[in-house]
Amino acid sequence: MDIKLVFDKEKIDRELIKTLDEIGITNPTEIQAKAIPYLIEKEDVIAQSNTGTGKTLAFGIPIVQNIKEKTREIEALVVVPTRELSQQVTKDLKEIATYKQLRVTKICGGESPNIQRASLKRGPSIVVATPGRLIDFIERRVINLDWIKFLVIDEADTMLEMGFIDDIEFIIRSIKNKHQTALFSATFPKPIIELTKKYQNQAKRIIINEDNKIAEDKLEQYYLCSSEKNKKELLVELINDIEPKKTIIFCRTKKDSYHIHKLIKNMGVRSVVINGDMSQNQRDRSMNSFKQTRTKIIVATDLLSRGIHVENVDYIINYNVPKNRDSYFHRIGRTARIGNTGKAITIIAGRETREFHELKRKITSLIKNFEGNVTYENQIPLEEAKSNSRNRGEGYGGGRSRSFSRNRGEGYGGTRSSDGGSRSSYGGN
Repeated sequence: MDIKLVFDKEKIDRELIKTLDEIGITNPTEIQAKAIPYLIEKEDVIAQSNTGTGKTLAFGIPIVQNIKEKTREIEALVVVPTRELSQQVTKDLKEIATYKQLRVTKICGGESPNIQRASLKRGPSIVVATPGRLIDFIERRVINLDWIKFLVIDEADTMLEMGFIDDIEFIIRSIKNKHQTALFSATFPKPIIELTKKYQNQAKRIIINEDNKIAEDKLEQYYLCSSEKNKKELLVELINDIEPKKTIIFCRTKKDSYHIHKLIKNMGVRSVVINGDMSQNQRDRSMNSFKQTRTKIIVATDLLSRGIHVENVDYIINYNVPKNRDSYFHRIGRTARIGNTGKAITIIAGRETREFHELKRKITSLIKNFEGNVTYENQIPLEEAKSNSRNRGEGYGGGRSRSFSRNRGEGYGGTRSSDGGSRSSYGGN
């Protein structure tokens, strides 16, 4: 099968091409060019690609292409890990489904189940759902999956990290109709591979940037070092120097996210915060504010590191060293998206030096010492930070900080509550 660039009349409906043109999409990304032909021909697919490469349209275009106009049965189900991602995917699919008058409905926790029940009665042909609320609806027979022809599992590795893997199997088993399955994941841990072997039929495997490496000509990666006590002061110096236009600051814990947000507000910089402790309405307000030009910085936990698209993010600042290489790539993937450029800066202090060295060993990207436009009073060389850590008897990085956030439920902004609808609570958060 030809897997050339496929935005042409031979592969895609003319009206769909026209719709894509109207929203400014004229050329496919690599993942789209490779996945769309297989999916249009109803093949199962397992696809790996970095965040920000256009995965939603890679499955969205074939879904819309293959569903008949004005269909009022649920023929496509897209399962995503978080509420925020469900909103993003729903928005993207609605943009390209209008020419066929297809209805797209979002089912997730944190919103009224009665409103979502009513939306299902209006006959959507595509449903985007998070696992918790979807399973509630399946068990209560609110949703009918008998007509499903196309199942997408998006951000599968995040599902695994959040403890949803059993839920995904439950959802797949609930679909009795013969259907096509597409699984998208930034990484392929063993349980994900086992899932594909169990439920997919001779799936076509697509690999984009197998090592998760982001093009260094698009995304420049840096680090900055300070002592533990001067870390916040270094962050202030950095923000004053770079004067960010649209920046995300990632923190490892919810507590840190609140503290850093308060620090930035006291600087007089317009900013918002988002984490798993906040209600859905609060999180929506923060995201909407950040997407508008008046807000320059959003401070977030890893809740924001997957699947959310905000245009023209110029800097990613890691206030803490990410807990592993996947978390690092998911965070920095919020910038330099779909051909744009950006910079990622990781701030290192004290015990984090060992974690940073371990991170550098596991990735192939070049991470350079950041040199600002001015001299930072609170910046120190990496070797000095390492030496200070050893002298304080912190075990050159220690071990507790690496698992602390997960033990406290502060990694992805909480455990299953980030989905907003566990199997035991119908109403969500």
